[in-house]
Parts: sequence; C-alpha cells; structure tokens
Amino acid sequence: MVVVFDSGVWISAFQFAGIPLAALKSAFVYDQIAYCDQILAEIRAVLARKFSWQDEEVRSLLEEYLSAGTRVEINGSLHGICRDRKDDFIFECATSANAEIIVSGDRDLLIVRNCQNIRVLTPRQYLDREQFPRL
Repeated sequence: MVVVFDSGVWISAFQFAGIPLAALKSAFVYDQIAYCDQILAEIRAVLARKFSWQDEEVRSLLEEYLSAGTRVEINGSLHGICRDRKDDFIFECATSANAEIIVSGDRDLLIVRNCQNIRVLTPRQYLDREQFPRL
C-alpha cells in the first residue's frame, strides 16, 4: 500500500517521537512511503526554524526513511480539495503516487476524510487498522 505522510507528521515524529514516529516506522516496514519535494522542503524548513535542526541531521533521517520510498513530482495542478489551499499539494502528491492513505494531524486535511479513494487518517488511526501489524 502506498502512503503519504504530511510534513507535520514527519516533524512530530522526528522532534517528539511517540505515535507519529511509530506510524512512520510501521509504514517504512509494511508499506511504500511516497513523497514530493514540497513535503521535504517543509520538513527541513520547520525543523531548522522552530527546532534548530541542522540540515545534515534532517537529511540523514529522511534518507533513512525514504531509501525505499517513492518520489513523485507535482506541478501544483490540483486545486480546491482542501479548505486550506496551501495543503492541496499533499493530495496532489498522493494522487500522483496512487496512494491509498494520507497520514496527517492537520484538521484541514482530516476534514476531507476521503478524496479520490484516498483516505485521510491520523497517525493513531493508521496504526490501529486491523490488518496492519504494529512494530
């Protein structure tokens, strides 16, 4: 199964661990993580600005999780899915990757719930799926 994690989940996983990190680790083992340059740019920017992470630290962790991931290119052509327009690129990434799930803690994404057969789940919901073993 292909899964897209929004930048907020990546940031929470790296900075605070907990459920977001457990979801990320499980996806790394059991699913295919898809991403785009825009997600990576947000992760790097926020970790550097808010938490004083060095770019090399971020790059190293990202490489670890994305080594078997799928990078997709998006062009900003998908509009009007999310109530916060700046988050539409997450859905574009997911559709471009043929993802089945977006994992997010962002209410603007979660309120959509399902778009073009892509479910939007919290990290907890992602981990709680019956068919999904936990680490």
